[in-house]
Amino acid sequence: MQLFPKILGRTLLGLLATSLYITTVAADYSKAIFLFKDVMQSNTTALKTTGFNTLIIFRIGVLPSGDLVYYSTGDAGEPVDAPVMTNGEYVGGDALAEKVKSFKTGDTLVERVEVSIVSHDTSFREIRDLIAAEGTGPDSILYKHFSILKDAWDLDGFNNDDESVYDVSSTVDFALMLGGMGYKYSAAPYSNQRFWANIYGRINAASPGLADKAFVQVYDGGAGNTPQQWANALGMKIVPMEWVINDAKPYEGNTAEQCRAQFQRWFASGTLDGAGYWNDYDIEKMGSSYDDYAGVLSDIFG
Repeated sequence: MQLFPKILGRTLLGLLATSLYITTVAADYSKAIFLFKDVMQSNTTALKTTGFNTLIIFRIGVLPSGDLVYYSTGDAGEPVDAPVMTNGEYVGGDALAEKVKSFKTGDTLVERVEVSIVSHDTSFREIRDLIAAEGTGPDSILYKHFSILKDAWDLDGFNNDDESVYDVSSTVDFALMLGGMGYKYSAAPYSNQRFWANIYGRINAASPGLADKAFVQVYDGGAGNTPQQWANALGMKIVPMEWVINDAKPYEGNTAEQCRAQFQRWFASGTLDGAGYWNDYDIEKMGSSYDDYAGVLSDIFG
């Protein structure tokens, strides 16, 4: 007489557990976008509320002194250079700090904010040389500056977009330094799988789970990349990044629906940890829709 209620109860518990599991897994997928535009000029509300959970601020530059500069692009395409760390002090101003922190406060879906360093300037060479001269201890200028910046901007992660220097030793040392102060670590590779596999392996061997995301470029120089290739190389699921409609290289741009078709095919292969886009500046300049692009990610990844 009690068998059916017991079965029903177990079934309901099973469904609840499954639902919780699915919800948890869905929450872990990265729905990302690179912020190429000056965060003081971009559409903050759209970035916070349309579906993205990961924002990657492009970019921080490291000077020979170890000072840090926020390089971005203004609404009219003009370069915007803002010193943020000088001689052990945050100099970026309250308005910029509050803007970055606001991504995760109030009405928002954003859970993770990263800063990116790219090798278009000399930043990775400066990091290599500063580590050789000072190490990565608490008294080093790199440690001081990235620790203070993390607190000032309430950062969650660091994104490595090295495309030329590829120095293994300093890359690993820098990552472990960042991990020690609470950053998570990611990269935005487009080539040199052997280097990145080595880096991810070394970092996670020394600090398990520190290098937890791989935002792989599948446009321009990385147009031939597939998630399966990179998942095999890195031993982890990856986050492919497509380029939105743009006028810099129109032939590299993709509509939201083109991205949907590609991401759905890749998602079915079981190799994705989310997906995302390069970049917010082009969405706003071209009059494209944040809702459309973010909606693709929400539809596929929850």
